[in-house]
Amino acid sequence: MKSFFLYKVYQHSKKLFFFFIIFAVFTLFCNLIGVEVTPFYVWGMYSQKEETPKEYPIFRITANDKLIDYSTGYFPANRFFLLSPLSYYGSIKTDDPTAIFLKEKLKEKYENLKPYANNVLNSPKEVDKFPGWYKRYVEQTTGEEIKNLKVELLLVSYENDYSITVNSVHTLINE
Repeated sequence: MKSFFLYKVYQHSKKLFFFFIIFAVFTLFCNLIGVEVTPFYVWGMYSQKEETPKEYPIFRITANDKLIDYSTGYFPANRFFLLSPLSYYGSIKTDDPTAIFLKEKLKEKYENLKPYANNVLNSPKEVDKFPGWYKRYVEQTTGEEIKNLKVELLLVSYENDYSITVNSVHTLINE
């Protein structure tokens, strides 16, 4: 018993001990009623089986009519910053994923926060600025002046014979 953490905390400080107990009970209660109260205990992220996607997104980046091979020759951080913003930009063009998440989580309470949404969500004006920003980022990454930039989203799938089929091509940026 004397080796338990809470026993040692109780011996050290009774106020801290009761803080831990109250925090644990509060967290347990909130999780039981379905409210996630802290970023430390997000049980929902482990509760679903991971599904195999039917399609995979692949970006084709063409700068100055030359294909950029981001799979080689770049540090992982460069690759991440070349692809991650494109992924978010592709999803934000249809509907802001942050807005969808907030509507899902907050349900009817979302209406109370709607007046503050402009402070959190991306406006169409901000979305329109992305291609220019991305062009400058590609210039900085490649070290070349970019006269024209085209970014396409290819949705591909694997076939039974392990070949890849391009199902659709969507142009994200064409400057």
